[in-house]
Amino acid sequence: MSSKTPFLANLDTTFVNLWSLLRKLTEQNFIGRVHVELQDYAADVFLDGSPTPLVREIDRAANTEVTEAGALHRVVLRARETPGTINVFAGADEATIQQPTPAAAPPVIEETNVIAEPEVLPEEFRPESSIEPDFSVRSAAEPEAPQLAEALYRTGSYDDWPATLTVAGEVIGAVERGINATGANFASLFNAARLELADDYVFLDPMAQTFQYQGSIASLQTEPAMSVFVSGLSEALRRTVDRAAVGDRARRVRERIALELLPVARKRGDTLERSGLRMQLDRIAGTKVM
Repeated sequence: MSSKTPFLANLDTTFVNLWSLLRKLTEQNFIGRVHVELQDYAADVFLDGSPTPLVREIDRAANTEVTEAGALHRVVLRARETPGTINVFAGADEATIQQPTPAAAPPVIEETNVIAEPEVLPEEFRPESSIEPDFSVRSAAEPEAPQLAEALYRTGSYDDWPATLTVAGEVIGAVERGINATGANFASLFNAARLELADDYVFLDPMAQTFQYQGSIASLQTEPAMSVFVSGLSEALRRTVDRAAVGDRARRVRERIALELLPVARKRGDTLERSGLRMQLDRIAGTKVM
């Protein structure tokens, strides 16, 4: 924890929108650190001028500490759901993670006429010579991926944007066809949902034109973190469907959308799975897709 006096101190998350604060600081080219303190949880957002700031999260309940780029959405959601405080520290020294000073190596005591026997490790700890060691950092709660595809692309970390945008456009197109077929206006409902979410997912703001969609084709001017894109888009589509699926026709609307999504799920299953969109399809439709 920094010993400096905060630039902004003890802001109440009940009254301060963290996403709006981060966006304002970024627009002002602020360099420093935003510290969020909640019950059993703390996070630091390191603003160093990068469009994807580094985020450190400490979950005391789960006894985990994770540092990664592009995890803003999780912090914003936590701050919205749980009362706490926000402190902002200015300065380039605050914008980088302070690494602990390594302990001094113990003195080497030389012994004469001593022949060291090689240490024999138990068989279960002996490395396989044909396997490259894995130095990747994992959360204590994160299980090993059982399949090669998941090991290479953990859910939400897939970075093939052309493939993701192609499948995102097809998913939106399926929802569009399902809603319009029931007599509702998809475009107006989708834009209303995007406006509602613009503070939390700035790329969805229709006025900014960062994200554009037309005729089953989606495009992005700037790319957020994949997990942020998937969360924001799926939530916008879920709210769009909720607006259309009302009254006596609610079940019929959801079933029609699920029917439209089914061919996309079958055709684009690999990209949907890797990007994290696959697990959102049932939530978007509000019923089982497949």
